[in-house]
Amino acid sequence: MTGMSVDRQHDRGERPAPAGAAGLGTAGLLHDLGHQIMTVSLLAESLQADAALSPESRHRSELVVQETARALGMLADGAAPAPAVAEEQEEQAQLIDARLLADQVARLAGMAYPATVALLPGPPAYLQISPMQVWRVLWNLVENAARAAGPAGRVEIAVRRAAGTIIEVTDDGPGYGNGAQGMAGLGLRVVRQLVAASGGQLEIGSGPGGGTRMRAEFGARCDRIALPPMRQARGAAG
Repeated sequence: MTGMSVDRQHDRGERPAPAGAAGLGTAGLLHDLGHQIMTVSLLAESLQADAALSPESRHRSELVVQETARALGMLADGAAPAPAVAEEQEEQAQLIDARLLADQVARLAGMAYPATVALLPGPPAYLQISPMQVWRVLWNLVENAARAAGPAGRVEIAVRRAAGTIIEVTDDGPGYGNGAQGMAGLGLRVVRQLVAASGGQLEIGSGPGGGTRMRAEFGARCDRIALPPMRQARGAAG
């Protein structure tokens, strides 16, 4: 996205801003965005005090509060220097079930987009990683797929373990490269970086019946602990 902006400036004969000025501008923007998101969160919390609010509306307002908190966490990561972010991700690595996060993303995307979003059944998929890292991968893939599928389309999420933990998102849209690009290209670049940070990779191809299949495989470094703590403890005791 930065490269595109610079190209446009050159096309108009303008000079790009110095790196220092751009850095200050980005930091200030992140700061101000944080305040705006916090305002949205406070407004959503105030809605929950309304006794006339329907259960469905109350649930949606709770999701708004939850997602604004998640967005604030992303902004905090983005404002930190790159080495600090890497260290923080390492410190925040937890044993998580990627399937539980995929279920949350499927439910949220199903309310945010008109496409049908479904998580395919399967066993838990444990890996040792920052939950935010997996959430961002899931959300970018599912959001791109839901927009590509359109109102009458369908998105399927599959989570499984093979050599590593694999997340596949398939849609029945027009196929990769055939739809509007917009933010989709940026989102996929983000996914590639996040998956590569785990030693894994992202593959994009055609779905079985058309559309697009996106396959994110997390690397072996996330498999230091492959079972939940209780089962590990029992295995060690035995």
